[in-house]
Amino acid sequence: MNELSPISNYLCDAIDSAASHIEQIAPALNDACNLISQSLLSDKKLIICGNGYSAPIAGLLTTCLMHQQEFERPSLPAINISIDSTTISAIATDGNYHQVYSKQIRAMGNEGDTLVALSIDGNCSNIVQAIQTAHEKDIHVITMTGFENGKISAVRQTEDIEILLYTHSVARAMESQLLAVNALCHQIENQLFGSTD
Repeated sequence: MNELSPISNYLCDAIDSAASHIEQIAPALNDACNLISQSLLSDKKLIICGNGYSAPIAGLLTTCLMHQQEFERPSLPAINISIDSTTISAIATDGNYHQVYSKQIRAMGNEGDTLVALSIDGNCSNIVQAIQTAHEKDIHVITMTGFENGKISAVRQTEDIEILLYTHSVARAMESQLLAVNALCHQIENQLFGSTD
């Protein structure tokens, strides 16, 4: 029997890691889907942010909701507050890097909106402040983190939804976030519009 190549081993490890926590992750993803769908059906919007390696995944989530994932359908109101480099750098230059998301949420967030915040390690201070601001404004909160017991978990409230991916490396967390975001978009599309297949 031939041994697997290093790259094959890596891919197998990634798949095994993602598969090992499906039963733990699926209920939180389902709860998140229901909350987002209800928010959208109530004419509210999604505010999405992600730090570091999670930023492009936050962008993908926004794009799939605003445009489409699997089939053509109406756009959904989703704003990615991670991508405005001018606003972010202006806030950070004034010594307020921790507030790069919270200031935007304070300006545009409304009661009943939903914040979706992504972080690999769960310790980003600007995500923590974003969550706290969302709570102040009665904005629903969904978090998606790779690692357990971070600062983000510490500021969660009972009604918040935490999608904890139970990973132990940055690479595994990125892969799991991407998988979870794709599953979330798939479920939202089908729940709101139904598949055209």
